[in-house]
Amino acid sequence: MEKRYRTYTIVLATAFALAAMFSVSGCSDAIPVSENDTPTLKQHMFVLPDRLTGQPYSYATPTKAVYLDTNETVKFWAAYSINDVYMSSDTADNHFLNHSWTIEDEEYNISPLRFSFKTPGYRMGILQTVDLFSDTLRDTLNIFVNSPIGISLIAPVNGYNQVKPVSNSEVEIRWSVSGLDPWEAHSCRIYAAFKKDEVWDHDLGSVNCYEDARFVGPFLPDSLIKYLTEHPEQDTSVTIYWGMIAKSYTDDGFQEADSSEIHHFSTQFLHEDSSVIVIPIAYDSQFLSSLYTQVVITDNKGDTLLVEHKQTNPSTIRVKVAPQTGIRIYAQELNLTEFVAEPETTNAQTGSLTILDTIRFYDKTQPQVAPRTLISHTSGRYGGTIMNDSVYFYTLDNGSGINPMKITVTINNDTILHRYTEPFIKFRAPYENNSKIRIHVEDYAHNASPKVYWKFDRVDSYPKITGPFSETGGN
Repeated sequence: MEKRYRTYTIVLATAFALAAMFSVSGCSDAIPVSENDTPTLKQHMFVLPDRLTGQPYSYATPTKAVYLDTNETVKFWAAYSINDVYMSSDTADNHFLNHSWTIEDEEYNISPLRFSFKTPGYRMGILQTVDLFSDTLRDTLNIFVNSPIGISLIAPVNGYNQVKPVSNSEVEIRWSVSGLDPWEAHSCRIYAAFKKDEVWDHDLGSVNCYEDARFVGPFLPDSLIKYLTEHPEQDTSVTIYWGMIAKSYTDDGFQEADSSEIHHFSTQFLHEDSSVIVIPIAYDSQFLSSLYTQVVITDNKGDTLLVEHKQTNPSTIRVKVAPQTGIRIYAQELNLTEFVAEPETTNAQTGSLTILDTIRFYDKTQPQVAPRTLISHTSGRYGGTIMNDSVYFYTLDNGSGINPMKITVTINNDTILHRYTEPFIKFRAPYENNSKIRIHVEDYAHNASPKVYWKFDRVDSYPKITGPFSETGGN
């Protein structure tokens, strides 16, 4: 969504005399005073982004209307000038008795006034100033509070696969647009491509935001239809990905936009009686190796139709099946076993191409740590002080992997230096008995190790680690 903040100024003037009359001494001639010599006080109304500070006239743009978003916090700010020269806020305070803002029937004796509108619609903002002669300056600002714009696709249903590939075929498309206010101009545009990641590069043109439209075939080129007709042993289907963008505009150039999700529909095969299912697979992590994905497809009775393996991320499986309902798809990671995926169910219709939503593997298992051994580097065994002992802890994770940047070792609440060489964390042993060791580890899926600690003691000068113990009590 794109927004542009603006600054607005409206002015209303009154005569402000520094002296109502000039005094003369004796019988000397009076000093002529012209109306043009009388200084003029003007008030200015500004609407500024909440983040701006300083003098409001530094951002001034005259206008009689302001367009805001629902829940957008702005500053309603008054400024003053004499003879069209702005005064600082401190100086202006000496040139009027009081001023106030009236917004939504509430009066506020403060400037700048921070404000936001919780609901869309038209409002009026009033700035009223009483000058030193009790004259009142009053002006009104038109405030238009916009509804957030939004667009969503309705038809065809995402994944629809009964489109005829012949030249006279049509696909009706429908959508829903919200947030188009009566004071805004608006436009809706359609985008489509044969590849999902290229949709927004192909603008098919504008449509009426309130009316339905149609995609008109042929969806296969005539030359390809002719080839497939002459070669019934060959067949294909195409998938079209599409989306829409809605925009709204105001008179002062304020603009908002929203894009829909990308949907797709597919054509039927010309000859094939069986059906094709396409299964995209992806892992919720980028730092993976040694993948071995197994996909098992069964019918509604549980009989296996196909077993296939993949070793890349992402990957795609394309399988031809007889038309049927209740097809079950089970995906399992055989190497990195902490990654799991939910099973899917789908139907296969005659002569159709069915593209499933991506099956995603997620690692939701906490990494674990456990002490290994303590290796003493001292030469004396009896009566000597043990120094420079190294403590080793295993890190255990069979999923996205340990993130070395997310390892912290503390002893008695003091963070200490450590070295990580997969799968071991190494650090210097504590000097004191009954020390508490805490190790925090995260994997690349942002799972954190359990909140536990270990106790460190020395028995007959030899180090000993016990635990883990829960931070909330117990072993």
